[in-house]
Amino acid sequence: AALQLVTDNIPPPIGHSSRTIHFGPDGKMYVSAGSTCNVCEETDPRPATIMRFNPDGSIPADNPFVNDPDVRKRPVYAWGLRNSVDFLWSPAGQLWANHNGSDGLGDDLPPEEIVIPVKAGMSHGWPYCYTAVMGVNQQLLAEVLDTQSGWPLPEGFDCSSANVVPALFTDDAHSAPLGMTIASATLAFPAEYQNSLYVAYHGSWNTSPESFRDCKVVRVLLDGDIPIGSEDFV
Repeated sequence: AALQLVTDNIPPPIGHSSRTIHFGPDGKMYVSAGSTCNVCEETDPRPATIMRFNPDGSIPADNPFVNDPDVRKRPVYAWGLRNSVDFLWSPAGQLWANHNGSDGLGDDLPPEEIVIPVKAGMSHGWPYCYTAVMGVNQQLLAEVLDTQSGWPLPEGFDCSSANVVPALFTDDAHSAPLGMTIASATLAFPAEYQNSLYVAYHGSWNTSPESFRDCKVVRVLLDGDIPIGSEDFV
């Protein structure tokens, strides 16, 4: 079959160049695009976002910015996601994304955000804030300020939960999560390994030798829609 252009309203491949596409349970097409930089305020509204389209490339009527004067902003569904290489829908239908955090705060900060509950029309932190909790964020503690940015926050914006959605689960900084899936019987996983989240980690290229992050697959244990722990799987 001949290729068909559905939309060209996605950012060019500057910096993080991968683009991930999944169709959601609502039938819409979701596309993630990473940032153009390590830490910056983007001039194009589409990098560091998850965008949402109708399958024919048009903009859904319930998108947060469907009527924005800037046509580039109309597909934006959620932002502040520095580089969500993958995302999926939880057992209860919640959109979950991972996120490659910024560099420049040393070997241990910011914790890598492995499970982010994506909410439409909301920021998820970058470049201003990050989830400081290591591991399970049971109390959904608010994010904290990334001190390296050096610029004033947008008017009315802070790192509180009113403005920023914190991660449900984090891991060591610079783990670099890539693909993720929830195991089920259809994937031929044994029963005792089903209903867990599996995330592939690229590992680090820019930490000190003492803080090297391995290339591995991590199993995130779930209680329904709640991450409760993790273990190395492969």
